[in-house]
Amino acid sequence: MKKLFTTAILALSVLMISCNDSVKPKNTANEVLDLFVSSVNDKNLEPLNAVFSPKAKIYEQGSVDDSWEHYRDGHLGKEIEEMQEMTFSVEVAESLVNKEMTLLRGNYLIKGEMQGQQINSAGLVTLSMQVEEGMWKIVHLQFSRGCNKPANDHAAHGADNDDKSKPKSPKTAAMGNAGDTHIHIDYSSPSVRGRTIWGGLVEYDKVWATGAHRATAINFSEDVEINNTKVPAGKYGFFTIPGENEWTLIINKNWDQHMSDDYDPSLDVVRIKVNPEKLSENQEALTYAVNETGNSTAEVTIVWEKLKVSFEVKSL
Repeated sequence: MKKLFTTAILALSVLMISCNDSVKPKNTANEVLDLFVSSVNDKNLEPLNAVFSPKAKIYEQGSVDDSWEHYRDGHLGKEIEEMQEMTFSVEVAESLVNKEMTLLRGNYLIKGEMQGQQINSAGLVTLSMQVEEGMWKIVHLQFSRGCNKPANDHAAHGADNDDKSKPKSPKTAAMGNAGDTHIHIDYSSPSVRGRTIWGGLVEYDKVWATGAHRATAINFSEDVEINNTKVPAGKYGFFTIPGENEWTLIINKNWDQHMSDDYDPSLDVVRIKVNPEKLSENQEALTYAVNETGNSTAEVTIVWEKLKVSFEVKSL
């Protein structure tokens, strides 16, 4: 009996370890990024097939590839094949990681020679990953590219002025899926920079663009449901009214405006009351994320300073 009991305990222990291992992804998000960089530099994109989701979308220079295969065999593959003495690097500036999703955002640099011209191309890159089949996989990849220009003797001088020329609230994007519906958010991302945010820079009980410069825009590829309200496919403005204990989140028909200067409540499509969640760690830059939570649902989160608000989107 004692031997049987011991065997049962051992079997249970093995089962528990197996369960824990099945929950933990086989890779890390940083390993996926490192693989992407090394594969591009090696001009061998085949290893990336394992870390791109079948539903991945790639955004570059205003165009969209609806699959990794199209991007691999098309724009990216042809570009790196034509470039000589190429080096590609990515420097991560910020990351948002939880058990279900990872968002990495940073700066990339491509140097090389193409058709006799020296190429020095830089810009912003955003990678969104989710755990699929027990491993981190890329679901969205976006390059916001600068102009290709020949390298010259002024490059070093320009580098000295990089910090001065970088925008304090850079334009960026977040994206994800709710079932078959693609959600794309364009916004400008201000940073805390030691300032008092809530009740200071962002006033309580006033409409806020929830970003900087232009109104934040959110686009749904198909009809969705938000707070029991049908929202037709299309592009909308996203606004909030922050309060000390309660926020109002707003989807509005007018997305093309400076901040909330032309905000008209009569154009509201839906309003949502939520309670902000206090965080223990500071999030320096305002960050949006779209995290798929079910077969037809996703959670849109907004994190800045030490607060987080979110709402659910359901695909119809």
